[in-house]
Amino acid sequence: MARRQRGGRCRGGGPPTGRALALLVPLWLCAACGGTAPVYNLSLTVDEGLPAETLVGDIRAGLPPGAGPPGGFLLSEGSGESAVLADFHVQPETGVIRTARRLDRERRARYSFAAATLRGEVVQVEIAVTDVNDHPPRFPRDYLQLNISELSPPGTAFRLPAARDPDAGRFGTQGYALLEEGSAAGEPPLFQLRYGRPEPLELVLLQRLDRERADAHRLVVEAWDGGSPRRRGRLRVSVRVLDENDNAPAFSRSEYWARLREDAPPGTSVCRLRATDPDLGPNGEVRYSINRRQSDPDGYFAVEERSGVLRLRRPLDREARALHRLVLEARDGGAQPEVSSALVSVSVLDVNDNRPAIRLLYLTESGGPWVSEGARPGDYVARVSVSDADEEGAEEGGGGGIALALLGGDGAFALRPSGVGIFFLCVAGPLDRETRDLYELRLVATDGGAPPLSAEEPLLLRVADLNDEAPAFPQPHYRAAVSEAASPGTAVLRLSASDADEPGSPNAEVRYALEGDPAALALLRIDARSGAVSTRARLDRERQAALEVRVVARDGGHPQRAAACRLSVRVEDANDNEPRFERQVYRGRLPEHAAPGRCLLQVKATDADANQFGEIEYFLYDGFHYYEKSKAFQIDPRTGQICVSQDIDREGDPTTYDLLVKATDGGGLSAQAFVRIEIEDINDNHPVFEQAVYVTSISSHTKPGTEIINVVATDRDSGIYGAVMYELVPGEFSSFFTVDASTGSIYLISALGHLTHSVLFLTVSARDGGGLSSATNAAITVNILQTALAPAIFERSRYAFSVPEDAPEDSPVGSVKAREPPDSLEAVSYRISSGDPHGKFSIDPQFGVIRTQKQLDHETQSVAVLTVQSQLGNSPVYSSTQVNISVIDINDNPPVFLTRSDKVTISHTQPPGTAVYIAHAEDKDSGLNGAIKYSIASKQSNPFSIDPSLGVVNLTRTVFADKQREYTLHIAAEDCGSPPLTSFLMLTVIIEEQKMGPTLVFQNLVYQVEISEATSPGARILQVKAHSLDLHSVTSKLTYSLEPSTDSIAFEINSDTGWLYLRKHLNYECTQILSFRALVSTSEDENLRQNASTSVIVNVLDENDNPPVFMRESFFFEMEENPVPRGVVGTITAVDKDSGRNGQLSYFLLSDGKYFKMNSNTGEIINWVALDREKQAHHQLTVLVTDHGSPRLNATAAVYITVRDLNDNRPFFPQAAPGHGLHLKVLEGQPPGTLITTVFAKDPDSGNNGVVLYSIDSG
Repeated sequence: MARRQRGGRCRGGGPPTGRALALLVPLWLCAACGGTAPVYNLSLTVDEGLPAETLVGDIRAGLPPGAGPPGGFLLSEGSGESAVLADFHVQPETGVIRTARRLDRERRARYSFAAATLRGEVVQVEIAVTDVNDHPPRFPRDYLQLNISELSPPGTAFRLPAARDPDAGRFGTQGYALLEEGSAAGEPPLFQLRYGRPEPLELVLLQRLDRERADAHRLVVEAWDGGSPRRRGRLRVSVRVLDENDNAPAFSRSEYWARLREDAPPGTSVCRLRATDPDLGPNGEVRYSINRRQSDPDGYFAVEERSGVLRLRRPLDREARALHRLVLEARDGGAQPEVSSALVSVSVLDVNDNRPAIRLLYLTESGGPWVSEGARPGDYVARVSVSDADEEGAEEGGGGGIALALLGGDGAFALRPSGVGIFFLCVAGPLDRETRDLYELRLVATDGGAPPLSAEEPLLLRVADLNDEAPAFPQPHYRAAVSEAASPGTAVLRLSASDADEPGSPNAEVRYALEGDPAALALLRIDARSGAVSTRARLDRERQAALEVRVVARDGGHPQRAAACRLSVRVEDANDNEPRFERQVYRGRLPEHAAPGRCLLQVKATDADANQFGEIEYFLYDGFHYYEKSKAFQIDPRTGQICVSQDIDREGDPTTYDLLVKATDGGGLSAQAFVRIEIEDINDNHPVFEQAVYVTSISSHTKPGTEIINVVATDRDSGIYGAVMYELVPGEFSSFFTVDASTGSIYLISALGHLTHSVLFLTVSARDGGGLSSATNAAITVNILQTALAPAIFERSRYAFSVPEDAPEDSPVGSVKAREPPDSLEAVSYRISSGDPHGKFSIDPQFGVIRTQKQLDHETQSVAVLTVQSQLGNSPVYSSTQVNISVIDINDNPPVFLTRSDKVTISHTQPPGTAVYIAHAEDKDSGLNGAIKYSIASKQSNPFSIDPSLGVVNLTRTVFADKQREYTLHIAAEDCGSPPLTSFLMLTVIIEEQKMGPTLVFQNLVYQVEISEATSPGARILQVKAHSLDLHSVTSKLTYSLEPSTDSIAFEINSDTGWLYLRKHLNYECTQILSFRALVSTSEDENLRQNASTSVIVNVLDENDNPPVFMRESFFFEMEENPVPRGVVGTITAVDKDSGRNGQLSYFLLSDGKYFKMNSNTGEIINWVALDREKQAHHQLTVLVTDHGSPRLNATAAVYITVRDLNDNRPFFPQAAPGHGLHLKVLEGQPPGTLITTVFAKDPDSGNNGVVLYSIDSG
């Protein structure tokens, strides 16, 4: 750009600059000498930064128009050092101006020189360098540090140096921006810039600084110009925040926990406290001290002022104080020092003999162990914290933390861990208070010590409910027992009904009442408040052995709610009842000669009492008194079976036996009954002939059909067994005769005239109805008289007569008649040939009249069988007949009692119908004359009757209330003869009140005791005591005993004191509960002895007397190697016969914790580090199992784990370095097959995984 100006004089255009004038002066002077030289001005502009040889302008443009060619120019800048010429190329010939190099306006903004033409014209050339935006703004320095106190208030301004930009105008500095390095997005700025054209650049504080938060701030102040694009310059400003003592020292923790063994010596370091003060210098120098006013007044501890190390000064005693809480202060060094404090809790550690501690914090609304049945799963019930004074020490010793387990609850509750040692007890399932209002939970905390210790915390959680429940009995049916000898007011049991409503409120106040059977209500009552059931009146077990009532429990709410349960009261027996026979008279029949031991009948007595009082023993006596026991019979004392004890012959012994049976119970009370045994006949006797030899004579002319003789045989048996049948034994002459089978009469059936024998011999046998034959047969000799005379023959072969036994001597009985043969002149004579050995009868020899010769006695001989013979003159021939004479009984014998008077004693409690006595009289007469009927001839009224045929005296009513204690009965025995004969027996019946000893009862119906299985034999266990219910009686010495049983054999009892002692060791693992009965009895008379019994229940407590036992001595497992841990390898199982904590087992590894861990609860061996078979193929572990008893018992087992191979290794060549090949050299010219080298590879795997195959991969 050129600008031309013309002037008339030198000064017309303005003065040239100094150096141009200096150059033009010579020229100008020369021109001036010749005249006035015109001076023209030429202004040119050029942008800076253009490349060299850029055209700037032409000097000729400064000449006036129309001027001729200048012919060249003379320049005022002639020197080679001219700045103009250094930056511009001026062609003197043409006046063209070009840049010699790039121009920099900021270095030089204007150029001026003069150029004169040869004509003397002077052109004053002004070249202005036009600015371009080639410089950014620049601060005086790149970095500036400001020190600002952290107490400087907001609004404080700090002067900053302004930025300078060589460019001019809009290309100069236009504004500033502030950047904060490291500031988070969204944070409010701490600083801002304030600047203006006249005002200086200032950094203004917007917020108070906090050196402890940031001790320095890095800022960037950016200046920008107006170019396009803008150029910027930056100033880094570092703001250092100057410290003030505005911070108190801060401990790293608000509370420190330290553990220190109580045997630590003084000087032992407890812990190191570290408090930091972000202030600087003295303000941040922290010194430590213990606040003695608030803690550790006894000076157990000291802290180093500078280091903060807390040390022990005095010996500790954990039993005196297990926890020391110290308040430590940290103080800085400021002029006004700041102080802070921290709590240091020092737990004094003991040896690992402390069980974990369980602490509960209920989170329920009531703050207690109540949880609403409306609680939902997940609701918190309690916060459980577990701690162990030994825990830190256990961890240092290699133990783990504390494991907490919840036992019980049936899944209704669960534990939820929440940090170390903190658990929350939560509801895990639905709750129903009506189903279950109480949960018995157990929290078991087990520490990680070796051996581990555990603690158990019982937790009774009650489920709260609304007032919507009726009272409830724990069980629907209660059973109790009370002795019938108990006096009114005796406690039976106490019932308790619970009401689910709020305790103490009327809704939960329960009142009791009895309902049901009026008879039971008359005997029992219940206390309305306590529920205690007691007797109202005396009891009688035999009348009512069980009492059934309803117990109703009503609450006090509105409306009233009620619940009921059954109460069954068993009335226990006292010996207040005598035995009772089912019958008072027993009848039995027994065949004679029954084998001893054969039982014919069983008597049965019952006793309404129970147990030993109802146990009956039987005794058997002859007759009706307790004089002597029966010899012919015996009785089983337990069953009442009556058996024969000796041989009985009906023909030689009595045919009837009257026996007395006595039944005695275990308490000494007795009753009696009568037994009549009739002996049945058996065919045990053979027929016996009255004569072994019979002799008779007959004429050879006797006609057939004539009765020759009559033989008689008798059999002692009765009935069919005593009926005799006769028969003729076949012989030489038996064919001439026959015998009447029933009478024994022998008849001639064939004529004898042709016989030449004078004597015939016959044999007759007798056989009874049972088939027995006579042992000796009757031998009959028949003499045959060879005469022409015939014998006189009786008109009848048998005669039968009867005569009263009181017939006087020489009374006629009957007559026999024999007819003489025709044409016979001889007289017939009669004689008794046999059947009258005592001569009681005679016969008239002429007329055949049979008379009594002596006094007859039916009772001695009721039948006489006579053989009467007739003889004709002096003829040797005679005939015979049989005369049967029945001696008719007359009532000439009165009944006869064995004794004229007798006495019997009965109990006043005997019931009506009891047989008191059997009156037995005998009458020798027969038939009606011997039939006896009995009666009581006493005129006074009495409670007795008699059976007229049996003579059994019975009790017709009770005599319990009678004042009369003795009755005299005149018992008459009258036969049925005419006139009847009578005898009397005076019977005295004494009514005796049963003398019972005082009723005994034990103080407790059931005794319960717990004893350890480790209790030594001989140890005293328990004392049972009995006493009499009759306070006014004097009880004799009591004797205690044990009922023999398998359970009682382990114990013995002192018979005098009732103390029970252990006889032998108990074993909980075999038997946990032993139950037996203890007995007591008085030592009085056997009949008055009293007994009682009680139950003894012994609960055997377990002791840790069995060590754990592994199921195997060694365990073997296999697992495959793997680059990651495999988890559970296997489970080790041990058993412990003990129970509870004694049988609770924990497992521990005693070796190889590098690769394996163990679940102490389950016995699982867990692989937690990857296994490499190539490093270790076999692992041997030792496992310890220990129970939780005291002292703990343990056992060990070996575990062998084999690691199976996995093909996880590549073969490698040991000759070559890894990653490098194998280089070999071979001479050329070698023939094929030449061995170059041998290579081998290794594979650490085993089996097929380690077999290496070789091949050459060409390439």
